Amino acid sequence: MFNDEERERPSWREIDRRKDRSKFVREDKPQYQSKKSKSIIANYKHKLKEAFRTGKVAEAIDKLEGDTVEKSKKRENMKILTTSEDLSKFTKALEWYLEQNYEEIDIDIINRALNFDKEELTIKVLTALRSKRNLKEVLKAKNIIEKLNLIQMTAKSLQLRHLIKELLVLGD
Repeated sequence: MFNDEERERPSWREIDRRKDRSKFVREDKPQYQSKKSKSIIANYKHKLKEAFRTGKVAEAIDKLEGDTVEKSKKRENMKILTTSEDLSKFTKALEWYLEQNYEEIDIDIINRALNFDKEELTIKVLTALRSKRNLKEVLKAKNIIEKLNLIQMTAKSLQLRHLIKELLVLGD
């Protein structure tokens, strides 16, 4: 009879060596890369680094993924909201922005809307702000509070005065 204790047992190193020599183990050889694919990868990495350096990552991603009508419209409207001095363009872009139903509203957009000093525009943006998640954060911004207090004191519209009063109470 053959005794189990008398049998020589292989070490773990030997077991691993046997596995490596098995015909079922696939060797991972580095694949050959052509000069063209290497240059494409290098160009891609360079563009990615440049996008991070300039702060235009979202635009770079859009270009890499392919530009759609929605993406270009969003980019155009956001540019108008941040730079345009034309009231009609700003109003149209703001309406588009508010239709998107974002959970939060950008403080800079509110600030720019208040700078136009148009009651309809101010009412529209403040009404939208009332339902946003970042209401308290926006109202803690010093320049927003100062502008709202000034508008509340000088506004002729009772609706606007009450809206600002309501927002200031909600912000506390």
